[in-house]
Amino acid sequence: MKRYKINPIEKEFEWGKMNVVVLGERGRGRKETFVPYHAPKDAQFLEIGTSRSGKPKIVASPPSKGWLAVVSGAGVYTRNTYGSVYVPPAMVDNISVIAHGHGAYGDAGRIGGWEEFLVTVKEGTLLKVRPAGGSHKIGRYWLFFDDEEVITIPTSEMDLFCDQMGIESPPEEFAELVNLTDLISSSN
Repeated sequence: MKRYKINPIEKEFEWGKMNVVVLGERGRGRKETFVPYHAPKDAQFLEIGTSRSGKPKIVASPPSKGWLAVVSGAGVYTRNTYGSVYVPPAMVDNISVIAHGHGAYGDAGRIGGWEEFLVTVKEGTLLKVRPAGGSHKIGRYWLFFDDEEVITIPTSEMDLFCDQMGIESPPEEFAELVNLTDLISSSN
């Protein structure tokens, strides 16, 4: 799978160092998740493997279809706003949540927050991102996972984009979309 926003870092643990992809944050009202990264940092194609303990890890792969992506609802510090990512109901089968984390604002993590996801995505899938901060501060937008690239589309241009691509316009209201948090399996 092609990669999108997969940025591994070297993290030092008590037992040694390891390259990981970090989702969310550590602290009160937060959930930090580490996904081991066992591939060259510049590998163009990645896939999900399984560690000895049965947890997901990222490994290099030969060229293949689909995307391995980190998508996030992170935005700006604003009280009572929660950022997340949504998928149209007709495309739910095109996405799988591998791991997730949660970030938050304020010392107690109660001001607002956001969700962050490691997902596999099939080509031709749309995701709607609602960044934390409120639409008056930071705009909502769509991501379209094409065969070769991930295209960012402002909400105001979505109908034009769908007409150009010859695809059906997805629902705009968040209540009509599926939050990726609803797709998290109990094993995550």
